[in-house]
Amino acid sequence: MSLLTLDVSKCVHTSNKFAICNSCVEACPVETIKLENSAISFTPSECVGCGGCDAVCPTAAYTLDDFKPINYVFKFLEDEESVLTCNDENFPCIASLSVEELLSIALISSEEVTLDIGPCSNCEIAKTNLSIIKNRAEEVNFLLEAMVQKKSLHVEKLNYEVTKEIDALSRRKLLSKEGVKTAISIKQQLQNEVNASDKNVKTHKVTAQDIMKIKEKNIPQRRSLLLMAMKRAKVPEVFHTIDIEDISFISQKDLDETTCTNCQMCYRICPTGALSSDHRGSKINFNPLSCVQCHSCHDVCEPNSLTLRNTFSLASFFEPKIETLVHFDIKRCDECGNFFAYKGGEKLCNRCRIEEEEAKELWGIK
Repeated sequence: MSLLTLDVSKCVHTSNKFAICNSCVEACPVETIKLENSAISFTPSECVGCGGCDAVCPTAAYTLDDFKPINYVFKFLEDEESVLTCNDENFPCIASLSVEELLSIALISSEEVTLDIGPCSNCEIAKTNLSIIKNRAEEVNFLLEAMVQKKSLHVEKLNYEVTKEIDALSRRKLLSKEGVKTAISIKQQLQNEVNASDKNVKTHKVTAQDIMKIKEKNIPQRRSLLLMAMKRAKVPEVFHTIDIEDISFISQKDLDETTCTNCQMCYRICPTGALSSDHRGSKINFNPLSCVQCHSCHDVCEPNSLTLRNTFSLASFFEPKIETLVHFDIKRCDECGNFFAYKGGEKLCNRCRIEEEEAKELWGIK
């Protein structure tokens, strides 16, 4: 049995109590993942180890102890396989691979790749995961067509059987380093079986180490994989623009500089560093290729100045560039001495302005 763990430092609910993300809750086929008061909880013994929560989590906060999607993708491509099927004992479910990973496989593979949904006919979690698999395949094929790539994913009922060579473990091999590693692996699997049978609910607990990791701001491995795959893709003569609803894992943004207060929350809360600024806070930059569409920056923007652009230009994949969403005229506040985005009138930062207005209201001064 697979053991599911959650890296709370990657979960957007750890750094943002206003986060609305609940993708893992909706994707869980056994409904063991729950979200309450910005805290994730799940019961290990109820988890079926399908990996769907990891694939749908924008920041890849979930992991299975016995399955790493990035390793499986590289092995799949290295072996020049053409069929993805859960009949492979090393592969839990096609739903364990995200749109980015499926897109990367389609772009890099020398052959047309087929998603074998034959096993779904006798699978209890197919009622949730089958539609997820089909929707991801549809999104991948749409993107491949929009990128003018002569490749596609096929979804078929094959019930493909994966043949594995049986490797006899000789005495010499047993005593070798490889044999020791195998023994350790078996021991770890047995321990995971014990841990996974734990009926206690695992709750969202944040440690000092998690807080330190939040500051690192890294993109998920699957995004790095996709960027590598895009370098192998043929550059189209025309870059198409698609509707934002047709792409689930990346975005482009607009910012209304007339309402933005330069509170800095959007780029401080961004888990991947897609939003950033300079040392003076004089501008807000945006790197689309680092955006994972977690929506966290929008959740903390009180004046709703930051919005998702209704369209996404596929040129971002082939000619990446960092956009400057807004420039600020930085002045020093006459009251507190801190630098702030000056928009005319008195040289008062937003905090001092609010304090002055509250004081006037308290004193009855208009």
